[in-house]
Amino acid sequence: MPSRNPILRRSLSRLWQPQRGLFWLMVAFNVMGWVLGWTLHLLQPTGGLLVLVTLLALSNAGMGWWLLSILWRESAETFSGETSDVQSFAGQQDR
Repeated sequence: MPSRNPILRRSLSRLWQPQRGLFWLMVAFNVMGWVLGWTLHLLQPTGGLLVLVTLLALSNAGMGWWLLSILWRESAETFSGETSDVQSFAGQQDR
């Protein structure tokens, strides 16, 4: 069933780019962050191990978000007219 919201559909297509290696790298960082978070939850390490795993989990999450922002920015350049459609939609809402 196609999405009825064209802005949401374009936004998702800007993120879902399985043909690009950057997309899969972003997914890998986010999965590693999830695994490290569950490791913290299940194993409940103490001391230095707690600090190390926490820092690794936070850095993985940060890298995932950073790669996501790169994908989002580069796809905005690829999808020409994207910003004008969004701006015109926002302008229509103000009226």
